[in-house]
Amino acid sequence: MLFLWTTTKLGKIWIDGDAAKLIISKRLPKEFYVQDVSFLGEQNLLNAYIAVSEDVPAEKKQELETRIGDLFARSGITAQINWLNVAPQDNKKANPLWMMPLFWAAAAAAVTALFHMGLKGIVWSVFSAVVGYGASWVLVTEDGHRQIAALKEHFRR
Repeated sequence: MLFLWTTTKLGKIWIDGDAAKLIISKRLPKEFYVQDVSFLGEQNLLNAYIAVSEDVPAEKKQELETRIGDLFARSGITAQINWLNVAPQDNKKANPLWMMPLFWAAAAAAVTALFHMGLKGIVWSVFSAVVGYGASWVLVTEDGHRQIAALKEHFRR
């Protein structure tokens, strides 16, 4: 998302929110996660919303606030960090895949499907899922509509 910073005689200056999010993310430890950023152009204020577990010490948070603030201060932007508490099991960056309940649900469903449907049934189910996804992608998405239009144009020639 682009944020309007200011307007000069030469034009408008925009801030890329995704780029600011990436700049901040690269400077954070693994257990921290940037959920969102917003920018108030009239105040030169960049708000970063960072999710972190509750057990992180306040000194570490203060150190990161200072480091990120100094980083954006060079550009004339004030950075404000808003800390969001996240339960440890909800932090996707800190947890491996096998620690998530959805992984175990999918694994249990796969084993059950193998016993009840057999390998042939699973292959047919996966095939029908791929065909269903492909058909819905072509019929529902804008990219699919463009592909259909390109095919129609190709066959008209």
